[in-house]
Amino acid sequence: MNEATLLIKKIPADLKQWLAKEAAQHDRSMNREAIRLLEEARALRESESAHREEGKSVDQILKRLRALPVLDDRPMEEILYDEAGMPK
Repeated sequence: MNEATLLIKKIPADLKQWLAKEAAQHDRSMNREAIRLLEEARALRESESAHREEGKSVDQILKRLRALPVLDDRPMEEILYDEAGMPK
């Protein structure tokens, strides 16, 4: 794994105190805790991005479905189904 150095300047004092507290609670250094939090944030954003992509796929499927011709224009209440669930 390649590693790099990141220096965070002018971090608000309350945020630094919170990070120190979180690190102590998890028995980590502040550096290790910051990395863990960044990894969590990245995973969350990647997950949200994947869900947005899935949503686009669903929208595309719905668009194609709506473009299909209507073969039976009876209201759903009027369509009878056989034992296999197929319309009669």
